[in-house]
Amino acid sequence: MRLDRAYAVAAAAARDFNDELTVILSSVSDSLESLEKDHPARVLLLDLQRAAQRCMGKAAGLLQFSARRGIRPSPAPLKRLIDE
Repeated sequence: MRLDRAYAVAAAAARDFNDELTVILSSVSDSLESLEKDHPARVLLLDLQRAAQRCMGKAAGLLQFSARRGIRPSPAPLKRLIDE
């Protein structure tokens, strides 16, 4: 039963991370579009964008892990799953 819990936690965490990372990447993209090419903040925003994209890859790994048991990501309080 513990392994089933691990799959459920992985699916819930991946879903939550993807939701937050989507907001971050959207904001970064909008900011990059509005800045001039030589603006000093572009370098920092590009670093942030690459880091968020790497995190999305890790969230995809969690989804693949949870898919081994046929678990689909769905809204679930992550703290409740961990506490149980």
